Amino acid sequence: MNSLFLIAIVFIFIVGIAALVYLIKSLIDMWREYTTTKNETVLLLFILNIVGVFLSGSLLSMIVAIIFYWNRSKMMRNLGIFLLIAGPILIILLIIGSFTLYDAPMMDWEQMEYEMNL
Repeated sequence: MNSLFLIAIVFIFIVGIAALVYLIKSLIDMWREYTTTKNETVLLLFILNIVGVFLSGSLLSMIVAIIFYWNRSKMMRNLGIFLLIAGPILIILLIIGSFTLYDAPMMDWEQMEYEMNL
């Protein structure tokens, strides 16, 4: 197999696990914040995060988690932005890697016409 393909698969797996851990941690942090402050905005973000997991996978939930962490934790905000950007880039690398697995040479027109006439 192509090394780019294998590297993309490993990194997609790592980024996927990291995004799942990030979303679970954001849900826990949102619930703790809501139970201590009774802030309804945090409850709304918590509900949007749970609904986003079921509606759009992790895209909407990642955005909601980044919004939650925007003024609270710079490290978690930057980690969320990194995970949000890294996912699509790695998917593109996976697609490119899968196309390079089948790099059979193309036939030229004379050879194709010769085979068609047989």
